Amino acid sequence: MPEAPAHLSIVMPAYNEEVAIAAAIEDILRDVAPAVGVAEIVVVNDGSKDRTGAILKDLAAREPRLKVIDRANGGHGPALITGLNAASGENLLLLDSDRQIALDDFAAAWAAFKDADALIGIRAARKDGLLRAVISRSMRLTLRLMFGRVPRDPNIPFKLVKRADWRRAAPAIGDDNPLPSVLLALHLARSGARIVQYPIRHRAREGSVSELRGWKLMKFCMLAGRTLIAFRLKPEVRALKARTA
Repeated sequence: MPEAPAHLSIVMPAYNEEVAIAAAIEDILRDVAPAVGVAEIVVVNDGSKDRTGAILKDLAAREPRLKVIDRANGGHGPALITGLNAASGENLLLLDSDRQIALDDFAAAWAAFKDADALIGIRAARKDGLLRAVISRSMRLTLRLMFGRVPRDPNIPFKLVKRADWRRAAPAIGDDNPLPSVLLALHLARSGARIVQYPIRHRAREGSVSELRGWKLMKFCMLAGRTLIAFRLKPEVRALKARTA
């Protein structure tokens, strides 16, 4: 008999997460999989230089629900897109591998998602540094100026969406975009999707130190600005506004 399609694909990029990756998979198997029925876990190893790839290979040999995709390092955004395109589930959970998002309340979030087109988390008390907090607030203000009404926390690595909605948004986002999670949230909002915004417990980063620090972080912010402008000007994105005006 053919294998039943997954009700949920958990999509998670990973880069140099040897300290946290095994526990991140364990969190999903304990808190997410039992709530959804048939699940698959798609982890994209984005050219990690540590033992992340070896750990994932060992886990996948023992856990049939875990699918590992190895690719050359290309950044978090393109890695996430790779995973989203490879996912087979009816629904998708976008998640990071650093365990900053607590999953112990997932069953309640899943129940709330069933009455909506998408669920986007809200980090009420972020456990990030001051610089990241300032950048996050600046991005929210920029998004509101450019796109009008937007989700409160569009960049959170906790989104439940229907795979059909990702397929609709993907052509406007492209295959090598640094901000797919943000742009997916914007596409959902502008297309009139019913979005539940759900409070999520945010924890301090575990394991590796973020690569986006100092000058790298500032360069990424400049790239993000150009990416948002390009997305805003796409004819298919402008057409979404015309349909929902």
